[in-house]
Amino acid sequence: MKSKNSNWYAGIIIIVLVVILIVLSYFLVRQYRAVSRQQEVSAERAHFADLLRHHSLTASDTDLIAPWMTFNYVSVSFKVPAGFLASALDIATSTPRYPNITLGRYARTIATSSSAVTDAVQTAVKNYLTQIKTGE
Repeated sequence: MKSKNSNWYAGIIIIVLVVILIVLSYFLVRQYRAVSRQQEVSAERAHFADLLRHHSLTASDTDLIAPWMTFNYVSVSFKVPAGFLASALDIATSTPRYPNITLGRYARTIATSSSAVTDAVQTAVKNYLTQIKTGE
């Protein structure tokens, strides 16, 4: 009887340990994916910063605008007035963290795709820079 109970307890302990191992593995994989994403974004940011240091961005460079950028970052990088993007894209002044919210996060807050917001920002910046260049 004693060996039957100890086998039962050993089985329960093994099951609990396996469940703990599965849960820890899940969180490890999740953390690994988050770190990988951050490294990709960091490499993209470094490339963009290097590009900025070596030449001034023009209307032909608007395809470089990406969802990881904040509205402020886009404004400063392309030398667009601070309030321009808010008015061009009809962004409410009550939007949390604007202009320091990324394009991707803003897209999630308005329940649309980040590519749609990024495209809209690219178009607005391109139009602005084209108008400035032509002197309108």
